[in-house]
Amino acid sequence: MKNKPDVIYEYTLAQAIADGVLTEVFKSRWLMLSGGKAIVATSAVFGDISLAGLIEIWNEYVSWRKFVEPTLREEDRLFKTKMNSKTVWVLEDGQAFTILYPEDY
Repeated sequence: MKNKPDVIYEYTLAQAIADGVLTEVFKSRWLMLSGGKAIVATSAVFGDISLAGLIEIWNEYVSWRKFVEPTLREEDRLFKTKMNSKTVWVLEDGQAFTILYPEDY
C-alpha cells in the first residue's frame, strides 16, 4: 500500500486580509513602492503603529534592502527595527511584504 501524501493547507493572503489578521497598507502606492506586490501589516502592528510610523519602517527597510542586505550572509538576512520600544520585522514572501512583530510570526 502506498503512503498517501500529507495534505498541506495554505492560508492565503486574501483569507488573512478578509479575516482581519493582515491589513493592506499603502495600497494605492504598491506599484511604485514594491513593484505591485502587496504590502501588509499584522493586526497588532496596524493597531499599534501610526501610518507615519509604518512609512518610517518601510523607508528604513528599503534602505536596508539596498545597502545592507547584499553585504550579509543569506542566513543573516532578516530586517528588524524598533518602533515604540518594540522590535518590528519586515518579511517578503511570494505574495507580499509583511510588517510584523516577531511574536506574530
